[in-house]
Amino acid sequence: MAHAVTPLIGRADEVAALLELVSARPAVVRVEGDAGVGKTRLVEEVLAHPALRGTRALVGTCQSLREPLPLAPLVDALLSDAAIPWTDRPDPLLGAVAQLLPELGTRLPNPAEALDDPRMERHRRYRALRHLLALAGPAVLVLDDFHWTDEATVEFLRFLVGHLPPDLAIVLSHRPGPRSWGITPPRSGVSTGLVRLEPLSLDDTAAMAHAVAHSTGPAPAAALLRLTGGLPFAIEEVVRAAIERAAPGAAPWESLTGDFVPDGYLELIGGRLAPLDATARGLVTAAAVLGAPTSAAELCAVAEVDLDEGEDALDRLVTARLLQHADERYRCTHDLAGHAVIRTVTPSALRALHRRAAAVLRDAPGEPRHMRVGHHLRAAGDHVGWRESVAAGVDRAIELGDTGAALAALQDLLDATDDLDERRTLAVKLGRVALYGLDFAETEQVLRGLLATGGLPVEVRGELRKDLGLLLLNQAGDAAAGYRELVAAVDELRGPRPDLAARVMSCLASTNACHQHIDVGMRWLSEADALADTLTDPVARFAFLVNKASALLECGNRAGWPLARQILATPADFERGQHLVRACFNFAEATCWLGHYRRAEDDMARGRGLAREFAAPFTEEHLGANDVLLDWQRGDWRGLRERAAAADHVELPRITAGYRLVAGALAAEAGDNTGALRLLRGLVTGPPPAPPVAAAAHAIIAEVRHRAPTRVDAAQDLEAALEVIRGTGMWVWAADVTPIAVDLLCRMDRSGDAEVLLKQHREGVRDLDCPAADAALTLGRAVLWHRRGDVDAALAGYAEAETAFAAMPRRFWWARARLGHGECALATGQDGVPLIREAEAVFTELGATVRVRQCQEVLRAHRALPSPKRGRPAYGDRLSPREREVAALAAEGRSNREIATTLALSVRTVELHVAAVLQKLRVSSRVEIASALAES
Repeated sequence: MAHAVTPLIGRADEVAALLELVSARPAVVRVEGDAGVGKTRLVEEVLAHPALRGTRALVGTCQSLREPLPLAPLVDALLSDAAIPWTDRPDPLLGAVAQLLPELGTRLPNPAEALDDPRMERHRRYRALRHLLALAGPAVLVLDDFHWTDEATVEFLRFLVGHLPPDLAIVLSHRPGPRSWGITPPRSGVSTGLVRLEPLSLDDTAAMAHAVAHSTGPAPAAALLRLTGGLPFAIEEVVRAAIERAAPGAAPWESLTGDFVPDGYLELIGGRLAPLDATARGLVTAAAVLGAPTSAAELCAVAEVDLDEGEDALDRLVTARLLQHADERYRCTHDLAGHAVIRTVTPSALRALHRRAAAVLRDAPGEPRHMRVGHHLRAAGDHVGWRESVAAGVDRAIELGDTGAALAALQDLLDATDDLDERRTLAVKLGRVALYGLDFAETEQVLRGLLATGGLPVEVRGELRKDLGLLLLNQAGDAAAGYRELVAAVDELRGPRPDLAARVMSCLASTNACHQHIDVGMRWLSEADALADTLTDPVARFAFLVNKASALLECGNRAGWPLARQILATPADFERGQHLVRACFNFAEATCWLGHYRRAEDDMARGRGLAREFAAPFTEEHLGANDVLLDWQRGDWRGLRERAAAADHVELPRITAGYRLVAGALAAEAGDNTGALRLLRGLVTGPPPAPPVAAAAHAIIAEVRHRAPTRVDAAQDLEAALEVIRGTGMWVWAADVTPIAVDLLCRMDRSGDAEVLLKQHREGVRDLDCPAADAALTLGRAVLWHRRGDVDAALAGYAEAETAFAAMPRRFWWARARLGHGECALATGQDGVPLIREAEAVFTELGATVRVRQCQEVLRAHRALPSPKRGRPAYGDRLSPREREVAALAAEGRSNREIATTLALSVRTVELHVAAVLQKLRVSSRVEIASALAES
């Protein structure tokens, strides 16, 4: 007979608190309390509250024994509301979860083609799940019994809270415990809170007893409180049991007094088990031991019961509410009930049950359940079998991409052994697995915990420290800390493992990753080369060569090309596959900064093909970032600003920085100075990004600030850009810095500093293969000659720069050189209008509205009109009336800004007039204008 729902007793404050938190979406809320304290009931009450009318409730329950089968509670939650109109036009991204949610049928796109790397498949699936949750809003996602959650669900939630949909609240109910899941929103604007449930008071215990029993007589509240500990679930179960046991006509409380004083919920369960026959009791005990939902056949096998007889007994147990039945599987009604049942079993009988459970699960068809088998073997006292089974489970978890499960099991194995050889093997494996986790903060914690473990040999510590250093460099974006760890790893590995030390040194040779001066990197590479003969393992040697080629290519060293060709010609077998993928992406990024765009494109195409077969960690992110960088550099800007906004969905800081550089640069060229400065300032004020990214960002900031109406001093940002280049010695990365720096220095009347800069650039790229930096040097010289009035040299320099930029191609900078060329031609009385019109057309196609206006301003300043049919007389070598006004004020010692104010012109227009005056008067500085005017 079904029982009426008991009113919620003593929880008014908690209801109000939880309701307020979930109403302030987006929100992440935890509900904490002991088993049976009423967490689920509280959440149900809040979800049914009128204030949440129109808000969907997506509810899933975590199971008590995790397997490498991730996201089960989340799937249950998404399927809990069949009326959700996911979308009329399904996003293709949702195809990533079509097989995970077959119940949705045609409401999702066709399943997406599976990616070869489970880690990448998992990341794509996470993004699709986030999209589904966003479509369901306004909604409350409830994950009940979260203390039993699987690691994949935890990792997904860490991903989700960083990109929380605005109309979603997350509620996690769990028991108290030492574990911290780290599910904390990384940004402001997300409501967070904890609602803690305590046992009921004496008065509330009495009130609940009366509500359950429908009685108004005095209840023995004190005895009931002692019996149940104030847990509402236990109170309700005890009272219902008392009603069942009461004699006809007697008050239910009588059975709670006298001899019936059970030891809490344990005695209650014992009483409910007592009337059962041996078959039923064996089955409920087997269900408690197995812990997770289990088929009738498996339950009967563990209980050693005939299947036909067992199925009849299972029906009786479900009717008696001792078991639950769903999807042809059975489990105890609550975890608390299962634990209590287990405590009624003698230790020897319990060990026997665990042995049978391990055997049944091991022999069951379908996906191997190594982790569960290991759990039962350990409980049976078979520690050798436990280790073997869990080791197999770790390997399977890694195959499935369930890094969290593998890490937890490996840590458990490590904690359970004192054997030094076994600890060494486990620690190294744990460190390697940790590197593939999506949550690099948790991975860092795992690696640091391993390094703090006593008794590890120095070579193991060195290998773990190497993993930590690479994690900090490549994922966390902390170059300084990563460099320190790698240097320390070399010290630990140099003696016992020179081969591994050589590989670490080859990593330290990367100036892009380690942010050191190129001379430091080359010293590391030289030392690594001296140890290269110790690399006897072919795969390890191949990995070393990839690092070496990457380090040489990024600095434009021509010796890198034949080595890169040798690497890319290597057959793509299983062992070298991931290293080949890494090589393609490293080479593409290096050649992109150098200006070898066709080579970069070829390497990217090769990398994409290899990634389908040998995907490396974070392949998708690297692909996207390199694509965006390549298109920005070569001037393929159509739709690029939207693609660059993908930084919001990328977890790796190093990759995010590249996206934000491009987004900021495009915003600056579109005239969105506020957006550009927000993106670029955020980029350079946090953890230092890769040096070429930092240098370009600082240079663009300086240019944006200089052209602002208030003419903010841009010198500090300009110096920051140059300091990155000088600090690394990598003038091959100055392609986006030097032309801007020369232009701004000349505008600041610091042409001498510009000349020094160009000399440093020339020396810094001598004998290196870096066409982008070479072209930038040529353009920088042309700008300096132009500003100094050496027009013939400037015209030749601009033309040479245009040719170099066109050859790469580098369209944006080609147009900037073309604009300077036309501007210089106009200043000499030549027809520079076609040149400027060509530059304007490219800028218009790119969406560089700032440069379009600049072209138009130059034409207006020189009275050049769109069509020669309306042309005005050219002044040739003579000063125009406006130029004479500007020359006269300049001769008086007025600055460009003062002249602009006097004549109501822009500072940029005054600069153009001054350049024309210097050219026509054939003088090289402003101080000579007065005497030249007098002579004329």
